[in-house]
Amino acid sequence: MLRMIANKRRRAALLLVGFLGAWPALAEKSVLRLRLDGPVMEAPDEATGLLAVMQQQKATTLHELVQTISRAAADRTIDGLVLIIEQPEISLPQVEELTRAMRAFRAAGKPVYCYLDDADNLTYALATAADHITLAENSLVAIMGLRAELMFFKGLLDKIGVEADMMHCGAYKSALEPFTRTEPSPEAAENVNWLLSGLYDRWVQLIAEGRKLSVEQVRALVDKAPLTAAQALQAALVDEVGTFSAFKQRIRKEFGPNVKVLKEYEEPSGIKLDLENPFALFQVIGKLFEKTTEPPTPAIGLIYIEGAIDVGKSDAGPFGGNSAGSTTLRAAFEQAREDENIKAVVVRVDSPGGSALASDIIWNAATRCAAEKPLVVSMGRVAGSGGYYVAVPGDVILAEATTITGSIGVVGGKLVWRDLLHNKLGITTTEFTRGQHAGLMSLNRKWTDAERSFMMDYMNGVYEQFKGRVLASRGQRLKKELEDIAGGRVYTGQQAVELGLVDQIGGLSDALELAAKKAGLGKDYKVRVLPKQSEMAAFLELLRALGGGDDKDEFEITLSRRLTQVGNLTSAWPLLRELAPEQVRGLLQALQNLLILQRERVACFMPLIPQVR
Repeated sequence: MLRMIANKRRRAALLLVGFLGAWPALAEKSVLRLRLDGPVMEAPDEATGLLAVMQQQKATTLHELVQTISRAAADRTIDGLVLIIEQPEISLPQVEELTRAMRAFRAAGKPVYCYLDDADNLTYALATAADHITLAENSLVAIMGLRAELMFFKGLLDKIGVEADMMHCGAYKSALEPFTRTEPSPEAAENVNWLLSGLYDRWVQLIAEGRKLSVEQVRALVDKAPLTAAQALQAALVDEVGTFSAFKQRIRKEFGPNVKVLKEYEEPSGIKLDLENPFALFQVIGKLFEKTTEPPTPAIGLIYIEGAIDVGKSDAGPFGGNSAGSTTLRAAFEQAREDENIKAVVVRVDSPGGSALASDIIWNAATRCAAEKPLVVSMGRVAGSGGYYVAVPGDVILAEATTITGSIGVVGGKLVWRDLLHNKLGITTTEFTRGQHAGLMSLNRKWTDAERSFMMDYMNGVYEQFKGRVLASRGQRLKKELEDIAGGRVYTGQQAVELGLVDQIGGLSDALELAAKKAGLGKDYKVRVLPKQSEMAAFLELLRALGGGDDKDEFEITLSRRLTQVGNLTSAWPLLRELAPEQVRGLLQALQNLLILQRERVACFMPLIPQVR
């Protein structure tokens, strides 16, 4: 009997030892690692995606990032988030949406740890959404405030003998002032100042909320910046100053020495490849290019209106970036309207406008779609002039507090090249015409008084049409008379909400949730980007999948290899674009605007807008 009792005790002891020995494995934790470097895109972009694959990087959209963080927040196997911020190309509205996603992650009881090699206005504002910030030794926190710089070309045009003959509807519609003035008009300066004040207030608020400081404390620190790492630590702007190795040790201390770091955390792509079959790759590629139909499941259609709005198909712009083509977008709205599986539509607008004709074509297509299905608009960094025109069909319009929008107005004009050609280059021309207005668009002379009156009447017609579109959709929601809001005035998203031009503050994820609610979809729905993903995009997904897992350091920090947009002129100026990005951006936007004017003479685009850097 005593021996039996002793054996039972021995077995119990062995079981206990075995259980305790297995405890570290049971307690092993997992953290999601996100590394932000390069462009945070709005819409999927095949050119950038191909360049990313070639450079062994991943081009990420804002929607993908937010969805990844949200899935991880709900995943019981994920215990925390490690955020490594290098040199992302990101906007302040994107920072706002990512901040909300990380705060929701923390609200689920999961901490966020962030590492920064250095910090500027935007990367630091994003980092403040974390529980803990580690800053590299001997680094700086360069939160020196916001600055806006406008570029004017009249002096150059005077030197080369080109004259700008420009007009506008609305005292604040200053989009063409760079060609007719050497400094901003009082109205344009007023516009920029109220924009900059709104952006600055929200930026300071983000930092203050993230670091639990008062707005006054943050403003005082901004006025003292740039701050050394030691000064930032003393001011409670960061929690620790140390090396990246020390940061990794902190993660292992917080989550355990056997913490599992997940660098890939995505929904399955559905791509499976038998590596033992030499023909498997060709079979998979063949399937990608087969015509397939979408499964009959409820979905929300997501349509991106990104870049300068123009007539025709969406494409890469002639000076870099994307163009939002009216033909492509009209087809996307028709596809969303006719597809029975699409129960609601979300339109993501990130555009400074462009062609008035293209804007109206898109407006018509969106209005037809909104008459049959819930349509919610989400504004990105900018949705002004033509970008606002195409947004007004939305049942509900959401914007970030720092979105730039409004600019309800019209511009028109042309450049006169006669002095340059005749007097400076010795090139003479002789015109022959038939018809009273045959020479209306001649580049050899300014408009006559009669022609100017004709053009002004035409522009006023377009302007009245623009205002009519706004009143039809927003009339009951406007807080002031439209004339007091329009006239080319530009607003932040917060200011636009207060005026009734926008319904509420929120991001793309909020718009998708609202659309699902309006359609009665609950949580069980898919998001389908329209137009449908091309075979090239699917092939890029295959190439990325074939790259396999990343077997480097589980945290990984690398020398930044920034992806640049593929554009004819932009690619010819890589060094200048790095040295003077704001100046090059201003010049490229001006050239884009001139191309639209050259073709249509009347347009709906915004003035150059301040960049937060």
